[in-house]
Amino acid sequence: MAHARFEPCPHCHAPLSYLEGVAGSKMDPQCPRCHKGVTVTRATFLMADHSRLGSVPKTPRAR
Repeated sequence: MAHARFEPCPHCHAPLSYLEGVAGSKMDPQCPRCHKGVTVTRATFLMADHSRLGSVPKTPRAR
């Protein structure tokens, strides 16, 4: 069964989605931003997490 968790990269702190047990997962995944290896305990596929809003609030649009 696949499992997902959201954590930052231990090197560059980019938000990542750790997808464990999915097709294409590896025991030595690399961060998509800094390309350094990330230590994992289960076969994992890493991808950038764009699902959360940025820390900068959007400016309101004129109506």
